[in-house]
Amino acid sequence: MPPFPDIEQRRRRARSSYKDLKKHYVRVHGWLPVFRRYARERNREVRYLTLCAKGAIDVRYFRLKGVLAHDPEQNAYPTVTFVERDSQDFAAIAESLGTTRLGLRGDLEQVLVCPETCPDQFRVLRETFPYDIINLDFMGEVVREHDPPYSSTIRAIERIIDLQHRAGAKSWHMFLTFRVCPQTSNDEANDELRGMMERNLEEPAARTAYGSRPEPGRMIEVQFYEFLRVGVAKFLASRAADLGYQMDLEHSYFYDRRPRGGLHYRIVKLIARFNTLRRARSLPNPHAMMAAYQASVPAIFRSEGIDVGARLQNPAEEERIRNELRPVLEELEREGIQE
Repeated sequence: MPPFPDIEQRRRRARSSYKDLKKHYVRVHGWLPVFRRYARERNREVRYLTLCAKGAIDVRYFRLKGVLAHDPEQNAYPTVTFVERDSQDFAAIAESLGTTRLGLRGDLEQVLVCPETCPDQFRVLRETFPYDIINLDFMGEVVREHDPPYSSTIRAIERIIDLQHRAGAKSWHMFLTFRVCPQTSNDEANDELRGMMERNLEEPAARTAYGSRPEPGRMIEVQFYEFLRVGVAKFLASRAADLGYQMDLEHSYFYDRRPRGGLHYRIVKLIARFNTLRRARSLPNPHAMMAAYQASVPAIFRSEGIDVGARLQNPAEEERIRNELRPVLEELEREGIQE
């Protein structure tokens, strides 16, 4: 495991990135359209679970855009649940957001994967399901170096899908953000994902959809972020089918991070829609599950990630994103909140 100071340093860098224009580009072009769909359907009563960090920039932005319910007189966000493990950050979020559906101080992975260690936290979180949008920014790899391939992050994601299904969620979205760094990747997990991808390519439809990409083993060497973008999305579609949903990858984004004195890495963001295949109490249908997964794979292989850095090379686009972020930053400054 990395030394504790290294983990905390990476955590501080990740928190500061919440104000970054690249991150906000995805909020504007990727997340906001999804919020608008649900806001129209639910009269802004969008049930939202987020790992929002100290500034809660996502919550503030969606409120300002009019797609998230907010009661200014009561200082309340009645449909928002946030989870934060740092006690000082949790206090700052709770004070600035006021009343929320649930504010949970704890490690989301721990709560979901090992509920026996924190039964009260798991119980209150479970009772808030289902959600329309679940925003998972774990600020790290899906499978960390030295972790087993079946990592706690993956198991936490699976538990969320299962809780959504048990609570009767028929159609909902997940925003999944993860870090990609070849130097700290998990070779065993990469090898397992490679094997799964190669087996997919034995199907003619998947082979055609895969196109001219490098073979999976070669892609790990020359385009690792693309290997994980496709591999993680495909694995997510597989587990979704097992747990009662068909997953469609609507959009994906990537951008560089070059921390001073640290390793160069990329951030990958997936926007996935889940549509129910069966009711929570119905028997699993293996044929429907396999058909859903097989329908998802070619679409994932045909998909292409959007290079956020390249889009922001356009001065007009950069200025637009800066203007979109400015009201949130001004609000944070008025409240004296610093990441």
